[in-house]
Amino acid sequence: MKTSTYSPRGLARIEKNAENLRIVFPRSLFNGKVKTFALGLKADSPTDVKKAEEICDAINADIRFDQLDVTLERYKPRHKSHSYKNKVSELYPDIDLVELYEKFIDYKKPTWKLATLHHRTRCILPLIKKSGVTSPYQSLELREWLLKNTSEGYTKKVLQQVNAAFKWALSVKILRGDNPFDGMAKEFKDNYEKNEPEPNAFSQQEKQAILEAFKNHSIPGNSYKRYYPFVNFLFMTGCRPSEAIGLNWGNINANYIVFKESITTVGGRVVKNKGSKNNKVRKFPMNEKLRDFIESIKPEDINPNDLVFPSPDHLPINYSNFSQRAWKTIVDPIVKRNTTPYSCRDTFITEQVNNSELMTHPIPNPDGSRLAKQ
Repeated sequence: MKTSTYSPRGLARIEKNAENLRIVFPRSLFNGKVKTFALGLKADSPTDVKKAEEICDAINADIRFDQLDVTLERYKPRHKSHSYKNKVSELYPDIDLVELYEKFIDYKKPTWKLATLHHRTRCILPLIKKSGVTSPYQSLELREWLLKNTSEGYTKKVLQQVNAAFKWALSVKILRGDNPFDGMAKEFKDNYEKNEPEPNAFSQQEKQAILEAFKNHSIPGNSYKRYYPFVNFLFMTGCRPSEAIGLNWGNINANYIVFKESITTVGGRVVKNKGSKNNKVRKFPMNEKLRDFIESIKPEDINPNDLVFPSPDHLPINYSNFSQRAWKTIVDPIVKRNTTPYSCRDTFITEQVNNSELMTHPIPNPDGSRLAKQ
């Protein structure tokens, strides 16, 4: 059944067609043809009837001023117009936040170290999933959830990662518009930024006692004296433990030790990384004392690919096991405080500063400074 509202001649009117409402145009506007415009509104809804009246009024106003949009796009409910749908599709693609970050991981996987990939997939991605935030544009919702459900440090890390993913998505046209995460992480501090550790160097007496303890340690079936060369090397060079663990004989000559790769253990897997922690190759100059030490531990038959400091099983040293077992057993009773093998690096740096030998054994740092605590 069709019922119509009255409209002056030459103007559009609302018509009820079954349960729906539509606009009927005067024939004079469309070359004598009947033209109707379905609104997608219900006749039994007062709200829809009011919307239909507003649309009809807008159409008639345009008819009076000879400005009718004959395509009728202008009069469609905004959320149903083609132009609006196209704009929304362009600005808000059909991709959710989790899918976006997973695509970012896949893109970065070839260039990330395994430890980095492990952290992104085991720490960052699960937090994004747990947040329940679906749209990549819901930055405030994600920020709020992170602040309520994790630490400030991880809030910063997640926001940094999502920001990086969003920037990448914009560059490859997966997303459009402005990045709502840009700069958001700056208001938070990571744990190391809030509580930057002081250097934990050993005194000369402590250093000598530690070296003697490793050198002379002897327990049937479980002697840690085999780690003496490794610990002594850490004290003599100030290198990172992972750099010493990954050092092979092919990277040592009479003048330099070249730190060009490191070895870490990630998720139970031994991972070899090119470059140092900061992805840089470093040449460490030999002095006579270091040269004599290297000669004293050099095997007769050298394979350039052999590790300089292997485990008893001729495998890379597991840093975690070494720290929790050998280091704590030997060092803790001597110094009576918590330390790690990184304290050897702090000790080396402190000695260089005290002895004014910065130019003799520089430790390049990515920010341009000569010494690095980490």
